[in-house]
Parts: sequence; C-alpha cells; structure tokens
Amino acid sequence: MPWRISHGAVLYRDLFYIGGGPFSQYFNALLFKIFGASILTLVTANLFFVAATLGLVYQRFLAAANAFVATTICLGIVLVFTFNEYTLTGNYNYITPYSHEALHGLLLSIVAIAFLADWLTKKRLWYAGAAGFCAGLVFLTKPDIFFALAICTAAGFVLGAMQQKPIAHAIKSLAVFIAAFLLPLLFFFFLFLRSENPQDSLQAVVFGWTPIFQKGVVNSPFYQWCLGLDQPGVRIGQIVMQSIAVVLIVAMYAFVLKRKETLESKCSPLVLNLILIAPLILGAACFDWRSCGAALPLLGICACLFAWRNHQQQSELAAFPLLWSIFGLILLLKMGLFPRIWHYGFALGMPAFVSAVYLLLWLLPNWLEEKFTLPRCQFCKIISIPLFIGFASLFYQSELTYADKTTVIGRGANGIFAFGPPSQIGPDISTTLAWTKKNIPANATVAVLPEGAMLNFLTGRPNPTPCQSWEPVIMSALGPAKMTTAFEQSPPDYIYLVERDDSEFGVGPFGSPGFGADVMQWVRTNYRTVQLIGDEPFTSGKFGIEILERQSTPARQ
Repeated sequence: MPWRISHGAVLYRDLFYIGGGPFSQYFNALLFKIFGASILTLVTANLFFVAATLGLVYQRFLAAANAFVATTICLGIVLVFTFNEYTLTGNYNYITPYSHEALHGLLLSIVAIAFLADWLTKKRLWYAGAAGFCAGLVFLTKPDIFFALAICTAAGFVLGAMQQKPIAHAIKSLAVFIAAFLLPLLFFFFLFLRSENPQDSLQAVVFGWTPIFQKGVVNSPFYQWCLGLDQPGVRIGQIVMQSIAVVLIVAMYAFVLKRKETLESKCSPLVLNLILIAPLILGAACFDWRSCGAALPLLGICACLFAWRNHQQQSELAAFPLLWSIFGLILLLKMGLFPRIWHYGFALGMPAFVSAVYLLLWLLPNWLEEKFTLPRCQFCKIISIPLFIGFASLFYQSELTYADKTTVIGRGANGIFAFGPPSQIGPDISTTLAWTKKNIPANATVAVLPEGAMLNFLTGRPNPTPCQSWEPVIMSALGPAKMTTAFEQSPPDYIYLVERDDSEFGVGPFGSPGFGADVMQWVRTNYRTVQLIGDEPFTSGKFGIEILERQSTPARQ
C-alpha cells in the first residue's frame, strides 16, 4: 500500500482497503519517500518507535512503582510481544505487524494516555491538546483501539472534573482536546481533497470505520473464532479456571507468608523456602504460557480497582497506571471470550498484560502489606518467579519458530526469512521471483489472486486494479460485484494464482461459488497459462503458483 501511495495512488479510490484508516499507510508512504521503499525501512522505523515507547513506559511505571516493576514490565513487552512468533504467520509482532494501523494505534494511544495523565496532575491546557492530537491520529488507525482510548479519555476527563473545582478548567481543556483531535482529520480531508470531491474525501477520512457496520464481516467463522463464539463454553471455562487458579495461588502464598515466622519455628528457613518455591517453579514450567491470556479479564478488573484506590491516595503518581489499566481492560473486549497474548493479542492483549504485572508486583503486594502486614518484598519475589519463567517460556517458543525459517526470499533490504523444506511455500515463491525477473518485462503489471500483494512489491510489478486482495472479509465488505467490475476495467498484463487456504472463513477454494467464481471465469476466458510453479492452485490444497498472461483475443467458451 505505501509503495503504491508513494507513486501517486490514492487510498480507497485506487487501492481497495478495509484494514483501517489512512494514517499508517500515508505515514509509511512518507517514510518510503524519504528513506526508500523497502521492508527494512519499515522495520527500522518500528524498532525506533517501539524503543521510544518502551522508554516512556519505563519512565511512567518507574515513577508509579519502582525500578524492578518498571524493568519487569518492559522485559515482558520485549520478550512476549515485540518480536514474538507463536504462529506460522510471522506478522503478529511489533516489528513486522500484520497491520501497521494496529501498531501505530497502540503506540499513539500510549502517548495520548501519558499526556492525559500529565494533564490530570499538572493541569496545563497544552497537555490536553497534545492528548487530543494523538487521539485524532488513533482515530485514523483502527476503530477498536480508538474505542478503548475514547473510554479511557472519558474516564480521564471525569477524573479531571472531579478534581478541579470549579470545573471550568476541565471544560476548557475538553474544548482544547476536541480542537486538537480534529486537526489530523482535517489534514487528511484536505489531502484527499486534492484528488477527490468533498464527499469522497470525507468518506476516505472515516473509511476505516465502515467494516464494523458490515454484518458479513462480523458474522464470518473467522471472527466467530476470534471472539471465542465458536465454542463459548470452552472459552468461558478457560477464563473461569485460570481466574480461580490465580486467586488460589495468591491467597495461598499470602496465607503462608502471613504465618511464615510461625512456620520457620517448626522447620528451617531453607526447607520452608524450598517447600514454597518448588511447586511454583514446577507448575510454571509445565504451564502452557501461550494460553495465559484467559486470566487477563480478572486481572484487568482488579488492576483498575486497585489503581483507582491508589489514585485516591496519591493521585499525582497513579494517574498514568489507572488510565492505562482502563485502556487495557476495554481493549480486551475486542477478543470477546477469547482473551490472549498471541495472534491479535500481540496488540489487544499487551496493555492488560502490563496491568496484570503491575497489579501482581506492586498494587497487590502494597495492599496486602497495608491490610494484613504481609512482607511486601517477599510476596513480590515469589510472584515474580512464575512471571519470569513465563517470559522465558514464551521467548523460547518464539525462538523455536524462528529456527525453522531457513529460506531467504528477496534480497538486501527486502530479504525475508521464511520456512524451508518440507514447506514448499518459501522455495516456490523464490522460484517465482526469479522467473518473473527473467521472463516478465519490468514495466508489466501483475495481479495476484486471491492474495499476495507482497509479490507485486518484491518483483516491482504493480497491480493496476484497485483489488489488492480477494480475502472473503474484504469481498464481503466491498461487494464481489464491485470488485469484479473494477478488476475487469483495469486488466493486468499477468495474473498470478496463488494457493491459499481460506477455510477459516467458511468458504471453499478461490473460484468456487460464492468466493471469486465470477472473476475466475473472466480470468480463464481472457488469460492463458504460461508457467506453473509447484502444484496447481485451488485443486489439491498443496501450494503452487500458476502464472497467466493476457491474451489479445479472449478465448472462446
């Protein structure tokens, strides 16, 4: 997308897209203009943004807690989320995200929360304006992330109105926030206005929000799985069981620590510590930490309650963690009954994960010490043991996935490591790139069906149609007839048919009834096969790429 935009294409008009608002694609296009169009440009930028965000997160939790808690939180973000590869799809992390809207929306939300917390404590108008400007940018990324930020912002202004008497300053700050919020929207409106009419420009600004109103998108089997609605009983059971386990572990160790002096009089401290720690280490080592997200709803709720209590006692230091906890809890709603730290959880679950660490290592130990005179430091050390084991376990799982990526696709700044044999996907794509370079003119156009725009980028051959992907979700949102018509009006010189399993969306192979049958009929009529790499697509389910060339005279039926 940003590659095409950097060469003059207009998002939503020349490039059909439902993945989010315009900010991320145009921002990445700007990066391409300045630093060159490459995957390395995006990776470098993402590394910089994540590092800067980690610095901000560390600073804020250091002020709200201590160095140990802040370091553990940042270590968790790095080891569990930033580079993770828990699935066969390598784009659910912060460095090569499946959606830059998700990454930018998350990072900008964190900055907005920091400014909002500063406004609460320092009561300066420009902090409200800065928070509003960041919120406006988040609006232009993904609706689910903005929704969580909007609830968090509302909570922030309610807190501000409660603290500031009279509330005139809070009202003035809200006005400044709204004015700053509108600035990014107006910028993109006028940017689109250079090439479109006012109605289409306005629609482009809010286009990222249209998919949430499409019933076909929300009701697809894939999103039912994402929300845990495909097996609600199982998902609810996981949440309940993990929540009970967390409560029991906390209660048991709090009980033991409360009576530690009595117990030490009956056995040596060394034996007692072994009895305490050994089950924790064994249980943590055997636990599947990829599923730890099921406990996040309970921990997120507790984090909000304890952070609110902490805010009442020391508002200046506790504003940021409180707003963060609210943001994290609301963001979990997007995953419904299936809260997780992997897949979409790399973005949607991270804030709640951080809140859980903050709760377990700071808020809860402080409360136990105050309420029951428990030794806070000892409780914190015990709870940190399974956390660090979890970090190490998840990091190790990710490394195992990376170790299987032995095939290099692309060159230089566009080099990608992919799975090698027995998987044929990486080798077949490498063969396709080499064949394209040798046999297809540099100025030729290529369309990849049903999905595979990365082949356009790596070969340098653009797709002249606005249809960059024929995923079932996109077809449901935009309409198959509209996409087919747009495709036929701008026929490419070559078409690559690439095997893809879309059964998770409840459809058959591409070209079957209800899933691209019309466009495939048109393709078979107007194009002829010139090369087959691997197995024939859409037949056996095995990977392969079929390359077709446009005929000057359509074939007869």
